[in-house]
Amino acid sequence: MDCIKYVNSKDIRKYLYDIDYKLNVEQQFFLIVMCNFITLKEKISALEELCDFTEDSSMHSITNPVFSESLGLSVHEFIRRYICDTYAKFKFIKDFSTDFVYEAELMDSSSDDFQHIGYYRNYDNCLGAIRDYAEDEYYGKQNDFYRIRKFIFSESAETSDDCKEEVATCILSKEAEVLKVDCGSVSGLKLYGVDVSAMLISIPMPFKRGDIVKRLGIPYYSIDRKNHHNYSVFLSYTPSEIGQFDDSPVHDGSDILYWGLFPDENGFYKEHTSFYYDLEYADKAELEAINRKLIPLGEMEKGKLAPDLFFSAVSAIELNCQLQVLDAIDRLIIRIKELMKK
Repeated sequence: MDCIKYVNSKDIRKYLYDIDYKLNVEQQFFLIVMCNFITLKEKISALEELCDFTEDSSMHSITNPVFSESLGLSVHEFIRRYICDTYAKFKFIKDFSTDFVYEAELMDSSSDDFQHIGYYRNYDNCLGAIRDYAEDEYYGKQNDFYRIRKFIFSESAETSDDCKEEVATCILSKEAEVLKVDCGSVSGLKLYGVDVSAMLISIPMPFKRGDIVKRLGIPYYSIDRKNHHNYSVFLSYTPSEIGQFDDSPVHDGSDILYWGLFPDENGFYKEHTSFYYDLEYADKAELEAINRKLIPLGEMEKGKLAPDLFFSAVSAIELNCQLQVLDAIDRLIIRIKELMKK
């Protein structure tokens, strides 16, 4: 079963194919679950196939006692529980009750967040409204994702966000196919509670120190869309260091991390960030403003640029950015004065 195809990053996919890397069953499960570009139906089908065509074994990726419900499970049992939880969440989202109200939302390519479509008393009507948008020759082309949110019913839910208590969420593709389901603790569902956040999965990476990379981010999360193409200079990939951040012998449930140098208004800062196998090489031509400072930084980290030339290049880029800001402020002041004269 080819599960490398589920890696979010095209560059990591290519590298794994090039080195003929063989995934173990835990890695395969993790990559299927974390895949951002397949539907929930496709995800469940792939997980069921994984159980049918792989040998069962003990799980080695979970060591933290915080995830005690997962310790000692075999891989197949873990997968079956995950599938069972997913079905339970989706059933809860779809089940009708007068205790709940649904909201349909859309996200278009020009927006950083979801936009309200309408409120509905059941899932089917909510989904129908989304499908009308998705199938519309004009509106459907503009929308990247849709969202259905289930709230505890309140007479004032349509007029006050304070009265909303979200219990479940469903993300849909631009074709109105379900991508992800999730339920909050207030849903009252009795779940196994298994989750990939408990898994410490390490996979070879093609990136070397000094490479300029970008994080793709989860496309239907507004916070990630705002930080889409989060550029940095790659420093290291540190699966073995997780657990050392809190002086604990076991990891804290975080995914694999990568260390990078990120551009700031003045200088750079070093930071580690979650690693969901969505890191790709950045095209230098797409770098703008302060992100251009990563070019001389990457060259210096690779030993191809002397420190004095690096500092000169960075200073020139920072000065240019500051002049652009001042120029924009001057143009704004001139425009305001023109408006005041009218």
